[in-house]
Amino acid sequence: MLAHGPFSEFAEYFDFRNQPRQSFRVHLCSLARPYGAAIEAGELTIEVTQGRPRVRHYENTWPLGPASWGNLLSASAVSCFSELERLRVIEEPDEQDRIAYARHTAQAEDALADALRQGQLQDAVDRTRGDKELLDAVLQRQFYVLHGWKLAGELGNYRRFFDIGTLSGIRTELPAVFEATHARIEAMIALDEIDGVRVDHPDGLREPLEYFKRLRALLPKGRIYVEKILENDERLKDDWPIDGTVGYEFLAKVNRLWMDDQRAGVLTATYSDFTGHPVNFAALVREKKRAIVESTFSGDHERLAEAALKIARAERQTRDLSPRDLREALARLSIALPIYRTYRTLNTVHDDDKRILTEAVQRARIGSPEIDAATFDFLATLFTKSRLNEAEADFVAKWQQLTPAVMAKGVEDTTFYCFDRLVSCNEVGSQASLIGISADKFHEFCHSLSDRWPNNLLATSTHDNKRSEDVRTRISILSEIPERWAEGLHQWSKLNAAAWQNHAPDRHAEYLLYQTLIGAWPIDRERCWRYMLKACREAKINTSWHEPNNAYEESIRGFVDGVFQTPEFIASLERFVDPLILPGRINSLAQTLIKMVAPGVPDFYQGTELWDLSLVDPDNRRPVDFGLRAALVRRARTMSAVDVLAEWDSGLPKLWLTARLLAIRHERAQDFSDQSKYQPLVAQGTHLGRLLAFRRGENLIAVVPRFTMTLGGEWGDTRLPLPGGVWRNCFTDAVLQREVIPDALFNSFPVALLIREGA
Repeated sequence: MLAHGPFSEFAEYFDFRNQPRQSFRVHLCSLARPYGAAIEAGELTIEVTQGRPRVRHYENTWPLGPASWGNLLSASAVSCFSELERLRVIEEPDEQDRIAYARHTAQAEDALADALRQGQLQDAVDRTRGDKELLDAVLQRQFYVLHGWKLAGELGNYRRFFDIGTLSGIRTELPAVFEATHARIEAMIALDEIDGVRVDHPDGLREPLEYFKRLRALLPKGRIYVEKILENDERLKDDWPIDGTVGYEFLAKVNRLWMDDQRAGVLTATYSDFTGHPVNFAALVREKKRAIVESTFSGDHERLAEAALKIARAERQTRDLSPRDLREALARLSIALPIYRTYRTLNTVHDDDKRILTEAVQRARIGSPEIDAATFDFLATLFTKSRLNEAEADFVAKWQQLTPAVMAKGVEDTTFYCFDRLVSCNEVGSQASLIGISADKFHEFCHSLSDRWPNNLLATSTHDNKRSEDVRTRISILSEIPERWAEGLHQWSKLNAAAWQNHAPDRHAEYLLYQTLIGAWPIDRERCWRYMLKACREAKINTSWHEPNNAYEESIRGFVDGVFQTPEFIASLERFVDPLILPGRINSLAQTLIKMVAPGVPDFYQGTELWDLSLVDPDNRRPVDFGLRAALVRRARTMSAVDVLAEWDSGLPKLWLTARLLAIRHERAQDFSDQSKYQPLVAQGTHLGRLLAFRRGENLIAVVPRFTMTLGGEWGDTRLPLPGGVWRNCFTDAVLQREVIPDALFNSFPVALLIREGA
């Protein structure tokens, strides 16, 4: 496609956004510096690979199209090359042009083959190394244009995977493209090599529903999971023929079980006081999404604004809308959208999408008196009308493909590194502004899984996590002890004042560092520095990937080094962390038990079988010692609860619990089937809110403690009434009936799964 442009059989496969009445060009923003500077620096060279000339820039190479071979070989006057140059600039080639292009390309290939045999091709390539004008002339005659990487947001004219220029979006909505790109998958299904698929980033699809229907036709009985990120109260579309999501929404809910929302005010005051940052999460999200629209996706936004203006000018009522107003109103709408995207199509707009779009337009309208109200009226009508024409449908579809990228880059990859009140909240699929969740809300969520998505994946750690599950469960304990956290924070800041080495302190980075050390301790200095470098660049406050600030980054590195070289601080940190370790591990065991018993399919990320104190990638992509895990599994088969708790530090309790529950799921498959419904159980007594219990079907009851750091083992009169029958704790073999006292239930192991005897 890069070699032959619109004449390639694959040109229609890619989602290019070329301007009307312009020749086909793909703008590749991959150079380390601006094009002219790259030429002068000798960073662009031509080489011969398998008999064909290609241009190289470090590890990247691109093909040279036939139209440029004449310049390279000093044979541009040859008729086939002059004809190819004429065809290269045609805006929309017709069938006759395609036939002519194929004929002349065949002649050019013959000429190139002759030049290769006679050594003329290599001689020509060698000449370009000393002749920058010739090199430039050759590169100017391509179906692509090379640019410096910083221009990707402005000039890139193809849909990317978020902002990654080397991952180009393809048009799977076209049947031919779907068939070509899924041929291997279809063959694997036919051979019974796979029985399920995971669809990454389905929100990038033009028509997700139609795609899922085609995929389901290939895999009528297998599992289809989608990496769909749902906002707090958003629900998966009921008409999608899939088995559920990959489990981010479950992670978001279960993660908040270990946060005490009663003390959130103290955390907020501490964060604001120490960092000087405002605690208006919604305003911060708007600010960061706008920055992303105006930089990373500015070209996409401009093209959408132009398309919207063309639609407006097609009707006399909206013909005179201001282009500037329309561009700004559309940006504000993209920023105001509270979810990743809507899913309206040519003829269909769901009620919930219509409501969300209407409310988003209204939010965008508020505070915009400088924009003509008719502009927002136009957008509201366009997005919510019952039927769209072709131009309108194309505009809406492309906007719906852009908003997920704006949300992901603006919130997940920026705001989550700027809002650090309690960083265990800042997780993919979660809302960083929400601390804690009531038992009732959690039960309601699990009940909805049981009713509608009983095979949904249940994740607690993934490759995209900002922090592993065990780091989060420990950091969340700060919500139980916010005063102690505030005291430690200010004490540590004084102890480490000299580590700033006369640089201006960055209290935001310092606040993040202390939480990171609490969650991941013990962690070595290099891992900690690598994490802090990524976090500071993602925050885009004082440095970024786009514009690294070396002086600032060196000040952060110096501070991290100084912190690790301050014995008084390390001793104080360890005294602070030590009492958090056991409650954090209990939270982790409780979370694992819930994941394995709640409706759905538990998902385990590599390495989390034991305690895993990993941070964001690449930290969570480190090699996993599977040999150690295999040896521990063999040992665990014959160990009791008391035995494994004697080896807390090894992670054996988590592996032992997981292995036991997997065996129970295998032995009692019916108790974990779609028919085994979720039923909340309610404790009684003083600390009823610290005990979470639910029943799965008729024969299973899961019981876990909450907030054990401040509970201190003092359950008082708290008790859990049990349904009729005799129940056995599968971890301790204790036999129970009528009601259970937490002290007795958790005496030998900190969480419990009860199985009805005789069932």
